[in-house]
Amino acid sequence: MNLRSKLTFAFVLVALIAVGMVAVLANRATAVGFQRYLASGTDAQLQTLTQQLAAYYAQTGSWNEVNSILRDSAAGPSASGGNFLRVLDENDQVVGSRGGGGQGRNGTAFTPEVTLPIVVNGRQIGTLQAMQAGQGSRAGEQYLASVNQAILVAGLVAVALALLVGIFLAQRLTRPLRQLSQATTAVAAGELGQQVTVTTHDEVGELTARFNDMSQALANAEKQRQQLLADTAHDLRTPISIMQSHLEAMIDGIFSPTPENLGTVYEETLRLGRLVNDVRTLSLAETGHLSLDRQPVNLHELAAQAAAAFQPLAEADGIHLQLELAETPPISADASRLHQVLANLIANALRYAPLGSQTPPLVTLRVASEKTDIVVSVADSGPGLTAVQQAQVFDRFWRSDAARSREQGGSGLGLAIARSIIEAHGGDIGVESQVGEGTKFWFRLPFEDLGGEG
Repeated sequence: MNLRSKLTFAFVLVALIAVGMVAVLANRATAVGFQRYLASGTDAQLQTLTQQLAAYYAQTGSWNEVNSILRDSAAGPSASGGNFLRVLDENDQVVGSRGGGGQGRNGTAFTPEVTLPIVVNGRQIGTLQAMQAGQGSRAGEQYLASVNQAILVAGLVAVALALLVGIFLAQRLTRPLRQLSQATTAVAAGELGQQVTVTTHDEVGELTARFNDMSQALANAEKQRQQLLADTAHDLRTPISIMQSHLEAMIDGIFSPTPENLGTVYEETLRLGRLVNDVRTLSLAETGHLSLDRQPVNLHELAAQAAAAFQPLAEADGIHLQLELAETPPISADASRLHQVLANLIANALRYAPLGSQTPPLVTLRVASEKTDIVVSVADSGPGLTAVQQAQVFDRFWRSDAARSREQGGSGLGLAIARSIIEAHGGDIGVESQVGEGTKFWFRLPFEDLGGEG
């Protein structure tokens, strides 16, 4: 039995139970109420009859015509049954009856249910006894039968409506689940990026939204994997092709194996080694296996060391490398990894600063403490980045249009590696830029969460 059938059956079963309980309770309540109604009417009639009998005895002083009074009374038996009546004198002798239950002085066929005294001038001169005939009048039985019939019809209508509503709701509830099942099957078959329309805002709708996010994430991951393979192959092909062509030329005698030609091959092997190391580092970081040798590190001192390494290059290119290094509390971090991040950010800033309009080009390295974080930023006076470029700048193998060549733009993995290293330290990294106003890369590390002091 599928889920839709189960839900429909559940709706119908609940309706049947509810209708059954209502029918039983309504039948009992109606029967009891109707009997009480009849009893209240009968009691009033018997009280009236008692007063008539008392008045008759007070007037005549005898019970000679008592049967005529019983015959004309509304409390007497009807054609469909009713009350058996009899009157006893003060000596408990039957002096009158009606309904067939009063023959004999103490007829065993008559078991009184109601006994009322007949009183004249404070003296009991007789007794009126009454007994209900059967289980009720025919009118009462017909009334209860009509009530039961109405309950039955209402129950059938309720069950039919429950069946229709159950089918509708089961169809509505299971439709997104069937769509999810089909989409899951498609994803399992390799058709990533499947999306299911979210039609509700309940748990099923939330599940559908989470599936859509997962499916899109899988599609993006697969796209990035394919792009990584393609970009890696493309970036590996260039140094390998250069080395192959130079070696073939030297083997064929076109090039002499001079130090200059061998140096070109050697430079390409170094470039190839750096690319392989970058890819390995990025792979370890993204899979959570990047090892960190945590030691107490003063970031302002580490930043000063990194800036000193790039100072000669900045001076050679006419770039002013400005330092704003405030003393910061030590943190537990991998100094070599953070130095790699700083070197990458400074190198990028020095690469792009001359492309701006400011003279002389300016690169500012800043380290400061902000509450529980240490914030490091590297700003340049270069051409800046557009919003689209800022969204892509940390992607693997991304290079801006102004630095497409590998000599100027590197492998395109530096910022991706920097982001992975900072995130592995539990920090954040980002970029702020305006076209024509330069770019600032920053990262923050929480020294308290990293076990630092301060």
